[in-house]
Amino acid sequence: MISPWKHPQTGIYYLYKELPPHLRAEMGKRQVRRSLKTRDPAEAKRLFVQAHAELEREMAAAEQRIAEQRKSDEISSARAEAVVDAFIRGQHNPGHYGRWPTLGLTFWLEDAARRVLNLDHPLAMLPVNDSPEKLTALRGNPLPGDCWLDVVQQMPPSDWLPACRSVLSPLKDQDPPIAQIPANDLLIMQVWNARVREDNDRLRSDVEAPRRLATKPRLRSDLRFRELLKLWKDEKDPRPQSYVEVERATEDLIDYVGDIPVETLTSDMLMDYRDEARKLPATMPRADRALAFNERLSRHEHSGTPRVSPPTLKKRIGSIQALLGFAHQQRWISQNAGTGVRITGYSRVARGRRSFMPGELAQLFSSDLFMRPDQLLVRRTDVSDVTLYWLFLLGLTSGARLEEVGQARVTDVKIDGSILYIDIDDMMDAGAAPDFPDKSVKTTGSRRIIPIHEHVLALGFAAYVDALRDAGSELLFPDLRPSTFGKLTKEASRRLNRYINATVSTDQRLVFHSLRHRFKDEGRGADVQERVLDQLCGHVPATVGGRYGEGADLDALKRSLDRLKFASVDWSRLGVAAAVVEWAAIVEEIVARSRASEGNRS
Repeated sequence: MISPWKHPQTGIYYLYKELPPHLRAEMGKRQVRRSLKTRDPAEAKRLFVQAHAELEREMAAAEQRIAEQRKSDEISSARAEAVVDAFIRGQHNPGHYGRWPTLGLTFWLEDAARRVLNLDHPLAMLPVNDSPEKLTALRGNPLPGDCWLDVVQQMPPSDWLPACRSVLSPLKDQDPPIAQIPANDLLIMQVWNARVREDNDRLRSDVEAPRRLATKPRLRSDLRFRELLKLWKDEKDPRPQSYVEVERATEDLIDYVGDIPVETLTSDMLMDYRDEARKLPATMPRADRALAFNERLSRHEHSGTPRVSPPTLKKRIGSIQALLGFAHQQRWISQNAGTGVRITGYSRVARGRRSFMPGELAQLFSSDLFMRPDQLLVRRTDVSDVTLYWLFLLGLTSGARLEEVGQARVTDVKIDGSILYIDIDDMMDAGAAPDFPDKSVKTTGSRRIIPIHEHVLALGFAAYVDALRDAGSELLFPDLRPSTFGKLTKEASRRLNRYINATVSTDQRLVFHSLRHRFKDEGRGADVQERVLDQLCGHVPATVGGRYGEGADLDALKRSLDRLKFASVDWSRLGVAAAVVEWAAIVEEIVARSRASEGNRS
């Protein structure tokens, strides 16, 4: 309730609140009822504000405890892949079945699934050897893995996970131990299932066209790091920024140990490189950054400036580990020297982003940027206050990533019936300006449409977009310019996060991306279905069943989105402030400034 509740018998006022389902176990109750110890309505209202604020703090602390516990317990996808791959190598005899290592073990999964799920599905055994004659004899018959893959595809994980004990039990016997939680079980089994799918496809191919024995081994004892880097780039096609990071780390390693054969690199050598890289300063002059690794080290290892942070060091070593993992996966090297090389002080939990708390959200949206939109043109900065204004509002009410919104063209804002929406994709319109970079999305699941929230429409977003069309602007935010790696929001990200630091908190976990976490929290609090939240946020559904169908249509998305009220923001006050804004005049000035700035640069 948003006001004090009066007990019908005693007349005493209470704070009464139903807790969200996900907080009940942590807080040990379903409801909160606290006496305000007064029968005076005016006094009850005053005390209610204090009691409600205290409850909000308790709920926020519970949210944070849940999030930290979840992050500390859940393993990463990379850890799950490493666990599964190590298990397959350690448990399977690479004899006749070396091309399909999971299928012999999956037989026991299929047998358990038939018993647990009461299935009438034929089981298939691997041939006694991999000769062309034995493989050809399997044509037209069920193959090992068919039964299990059918179960995984047709049933939700809650049904088939109980049949996985024969694989999960030895898989999770790790050091450090893996937490016994459903999320870890599901992640490990999803990796396992992917390996089963690969082996099943490979066996099917062998059955249809029995392969000839390899004429030469895959091991490449002469493969060196620069050549490996090129092969990795050609195969993985990384984003430009990712490639530059891996290239820099590789060149530094080469300067330290030489461009040696990858096969000869040992874990000790990589650890020595890690220990030396730890001596580099966190910042250094631009000219020094261009120096070779050993020169930089010699110049700065004894300086009194702060050293490089664990996350930065992790990125450097992780780049080398990525190359080594790729080479080992291709069987070009016999062992992966990057396995087990850790960074002291680095943890996924410490680097996590947290959600905005309700009070922090209220503080942000009651700042001058939103209360004085008539002053949006006062400061002349590369990224204008106008752009910050709309990016904050869209970030909160859409759950979109910053670059997804920042790269949008005016033509990406469309209307269907009465619903205005943004089309987030990586498709370029014909005739688009050649000086702007291509659009990109994080994953295929990130391509989506997001309706504009009623709160944002009430502040004049449609008028802002119409003014951009009239002014001939191609970009939704015309003052954004691409970085070296083609990202439009690099400078905007800095300004947005500095504004959060100045008006809300200097907590490093609280950044623009925290609005995306807040969006998810608000959606769960409004009981919006998780798959609809995933669709709005561009998250690939975690379950196999969640991948079927095209998702909710635009009308359903709009209805679900408008259920998110973001009640800690005083929207009526924002509306009064925005009512005086002439968006056409503001857009005309911003577009003119942008064109003048572009002319000066050229």
